[in-house]
Amino acid sequence: YSRRRLLAGSAVALAATSGCVTTGMGVQGDLGGSEVFAEVSLMESWTANHATAKLTLTDGATTDLNVRRLAVVNASGSSVWTGTVEPAQTSVSNVMLPVGKPTTLAAANASGEFVERVEVTVAGDRLP
Repeated sequence: YSRRRLLAGSAVALAATSGCVTTGMGVQGDLGGSEVFAEVSLMESWTANHATAKLTLTDGATTDLNVRRLAVVNASGSSVWTGTVEPAQTSVSNVMLPVGKPTTLAAANASGEFVERVEVTVAGDRLP
């Protein structure tokens, strides 16, 4: 067998055993009224079930509201990702978001008190 045929066969086998792939992903959700979250943008990395995102915070999130912890909670209430932020920090990268299901982004202040939560969904086209 030629190397080309072997590589083509491997690619087909990988696609057949990998399950569905989601393409054209984007984030749905209204952040217009959020005092903490300004933007959620997807990064290049993703798996079948999770996408990697960058959370951009509002100017006053870590200063005026004293936000120090962020969390991503899936539709069943389990924590998917947690992280800390420093005073004057304006973004957080490599945040894991579930694909295809409503997800809650939550923020807490330095005292551990809840500040805000918003719901977003990472959606796209699923290909078999």
